Amino acid sequence: MVMEIFLRLAVVFFAAFCSAAGSKHVYHTPERRSTGASFGATYFVDGQYGNDSNAGTLQAPFLTLTKARDTIRSLKSSLGGSLPAGGVLVQVRGRDYPFLSAPFTLTQQDSGTAQSPIVYQSYPGDAPAHLLAGAYVTPNMYTPVTDQSVLNLIGNGTSVVQVNLKQLGILTYGDLATGSLGNCNNNKLELFYPNRVEISQWKNTSTLWLHGFWSYDWADNYVKVVSVNTTLSAFVINNVTTPPLYGFLSSARYYALNILEELDAVNEYYVDRGSGILYIYSPPQDKGCVSVGSSVISMTGVSYVSFVGFTMDCSRGTAVSASSAVNVTFSNCTIGSNGGSSLSISGYNNTLERLEVSGNGCGGISVSGGNQLSLTPGFNTLKDSSIHDWSRWKRTYQPGLSWSGVGNSFINNTIYNGPHSGILGKGNDCIFSGNVLRDLCYEVTDSGAFYSGRSWISGGNIVANNVFMNIITTEKVYLGSPSVQAIYLDDQMSGFEVINNTFINCYAGTFIGGGRSNVVTGNVYVNCTTAVHIDNRGLTWQPTYCSTGGMFSQQLQSVNYTQPPWSLHYPQLVNITTDHPCVPCYNLISGNIYCRVKQFVDFNSTIATVQWLANIFNNTQDCSVLNPPTSLTTASSASSPTTASSTSSPTTASSASSPTTASSASSPTTASSASSPTTESSASSPTTASSASSPTTASSASSPTTASSASSPTTESSASSPTTASSAFSPTTASSASSPTTESSASSPTTSSSASSPTTASSASSSTTENSASSPTTENSASSSTSESSTSNPLTGAYNPTTVSSNLSSGTREECAWLVSVVMGVCLSFIMTAVFNGL
Repeated sequence: MVMEIFLRLAVVFFAAFCSAAGSKHVYHTPERRSTGASFGATYFVDGQYGNDSNAGTLQAPFLTLTKARDTIRSLKSSLGGSLPAGGVLVQVRGRDYPFLSAPFTLTQQDSGTAQSPIVYQSYPGDAPAHLLAGAYVTPNMYTPVTDQSVLNLIGNGTSVVQVNLKQLGILTYGDLATGSLGNCNNNKLELFYPNRVEISQWKNTSTLWLHGFWSYDWADNYVKVVSVNTTLSAFVINNVTTPPLYGFLSSARYYALNILEELDAVNEYYVDRGSGILYIYSPPQDKGCVSVGSSVISMTGVSYVSFVGFTMDCSRGTAVSASSAVNVTFSNCTIGSNGGSSLSISGYNNTLERLEVSGNGCGGISVSGGNQLSLTPGFNTLKDSSIHDWSRWKRTYQPGLSWSGVGNSFINNTIYNGPHSGILGKGNDCIFSGNVLRDLCYEVTDSGAFYSGRSWISGGNIVANNVFMNIITTEKVYLGSPSVQAIYLDDQMSGFEVINNTFINCYAGTFIGGGRSNVVTGNVYVNCTTAVHIDNRGLTWQPTYCSTGGMFSQQLQSVNYTQPPWSLHYPQLVNITTDHPCVPCYNLISGNIYCRVKQFVDFNSTIATVQWLANIFNNTQDCSVLNPPTSLTTASSASSPTTASSTSSPTTASSASSPTTASSASSPTTASSASSPTTESSASSPTTASSASSPTTASSASSPTTASSASSPTTESSASSPTTASSAFSPTTASSASSPTTESSASSPTTSSSASSPTTASSASSSTTENSASSPTTENSASSSTSESSTSNPLTGAYNPTTVSSNLSSGTREECAWLVSVVMGVCLSFIMTAVFNGL
């Protein structure tokens, strides 16, 4: 009898345990620690307790990644140029690994193979291993300011303290650079903190610069100040070595930067590049990172190498570059807070997945690969990643995603909070699907969240099942109308397919600027000024591009378009030079749905059909899309993917079926919390716009250009902090010099003066300081953290593709699992009893 009772209880508890173990909602088993059992060789690296004279085992790890790399080289050499079957795993403990003088460099000799790959992995269970190109500054390193000449500028009794960078071995500091269109040129030293930090400078005019949109609201650059004309209250700028991009117009918006005596706000800092002293106002009680090295990882000609679960940041340039790469993978990495971009990769069959990218001075990620002449696909993929809050230093033509090449895929990514384009590039046969692009182009005009332009040969690209939201200009602009597009096929770009996308709160949804053979079908447009635009610029103001011998003819000749593979892959190009050249012909606009749209098209449909040979039909106004089932859940505008900070997959807000949507229909979300990069405008509230209170003068080539001065200092967010909806360029209200506003100097538009003397520019109605950003590149929980809501659609009922929530809560599932397990256990116990009695 005792044996029978024991068997019954044992079976019940065994069944309950098995059922519970199979339900992920009941037990969370500890993360498995990989020992590299499936690899031919495994090495361990510990940046704190390791030693490069060790054997590289778990008990005796190496100190550096360089030692691990060199050991793999030796292993490979000892095996006659091969690696052991299964490859090599390098487990990197969760420490700091600085690369100050040179990046971690891999070349072709450091490659793996398909059968024997090399994997560098952050040790499971540890915090992510931190690869950085900077040096730490801790609170105990700061000392009081004693230099009287500095105290004369900032005042006695100030909260400013200093640290001597030279004593830390940091001897170079970089400098500001003008930056041409699309060229960032940012290599200056920056200070990154987990909390908000800013930078400033002033009276020494040899350090002064102006940053502005000088002729167009889609092109910005920096100009050097030669001197300050106190009589005219104007700056004299260098119009030869650092000229304003496209010249200088009277209504240009700009601000001044580099002002030592404006150190008057918490966490503002200034670097004296002569003495090597960093001054900071009330520094955080935390360690910061001073960028020193140009990059973190450099790879050339490498194949079958993976990096998994790392944090990489604090470089002056692009953190990670991989050229001519094949089967290289970056997975579950956080790469942000860099002076340049996060990652640039070219080659074939490379994978970027579950990356968190933010806080860069320039762009986000660059992907290229494939061969256009032979139309060989690159098969590179970027997926399930988050890119946000970039372009702190250069505001335009530094996209979140830069792309080129043939046959690459960009799937389920979330790209948001950028002042200009989210995706920019051109190529062939690339796929963009399941992405969410929101809160973009808010500081510019004549730009696109997804931008591509000027080609007849960049065809076969598919933009499908994406969400575009809040693509509107929210800054006050002075050099054009606030027209921005969600998808911008500029300057006769042709051969795109725009299918099944959702456009919410966009100035223009799909903009075809004179191009041909574009397909726009199955899309939904809600709360847009214009759904679809087509123009005929090739017949009016841009005929040179499409005429015989023009740009497009040269492009066609460069790829032998009348011969295979081009003549077979793109047969419509074979006779293009005689088939209505310059006419925006053969565009298909059909099967689209729109609601609350001012105008579905902004052109004459009859003319487009008859003269442009367009097919426009079956486009329907249908507001039933505004009433999705109540079971659908929506993510608020602040939502963003969770930071990818460990080897486990980070949660992302973008998926083909449930893209994240923004709750605010009217303004971009800011990202400026303690853990996020600093914003250019005030973290808590955008700078208010005011009219131009002090017009400035600007002269042409030979006369001094002046820009009138004003009285309130502004702050400029340096390459370490992203811009919010209210950016550096929004006009500011008047304020005293003792309380700087954020980067907003455009409160005084400039006026032109005569053309005969050196260029001068006004002291942008306010002086500015540079804001630095955070090392951890996560998004602000207050304004941009992930949040799910089951409330009504945030855009007043606007269509919002989302996932359907389960009918069972996790608690209900647990109860059901245990109930089923107990019933199963009782049944099994009776069976076992019967068998026992039978025996």
